[in-house]
Amino acid sequence: MELEDIYDSLETELMKQNEVELILLKGHLILEQAINQHLQLYIDNRKNLDSLNLMFAKKVDLLIALEGEKPNSWQEYASHIKELNKIRNKLAHQLNFHCYHEDLKNWACKVLGHTPKTINRKTTYKNIVIKAFCLLVGFLVGVCQVRREVAELKI
Repeated sequence: MELEDIYDSLETELMKQNEVELILLKGHLILEQAINQHLQLYIDNRKNLDSLNLMFAKKVDLLIALEGEKPNSWQEYASHIKELNKIRNKLAHQLNFHCYHEDLKNWACKVLGHTPKTINRKTTYKNIVIKAFCLLVGFLVGVCQVRREVAELKI
């Protein structure tokens, strides 16, 4: 997926979903695409990245290692992304994992930096989860775009 299409996919894939489970799974996939684009700032050929056969968590670890202490908020967001991956893995791999809703609500509130007055309504819950994905994906896409533009200016 190209950089320009990643953020757009949040609207086309997440906003139309009614089930929070699908929002979580699709949002996770979209976030992985943003991470892949970010990694391609360091790994020139997409096939080279794909040949590593890295799982989501290892891609995050690799990106943390490559980013080091660069001046951005990646380190803060990395912890949110790792927490999301744990929630997604529990949902995907545990047949009777029903308490993920509370974990997902807490995750989304941490990402957004606030708690709505009530998250008990399904619409509010769905919206804060989507907003949290938008923030994380938007950050990664924005950093990639700026770095690509800077690299083009240097050439």
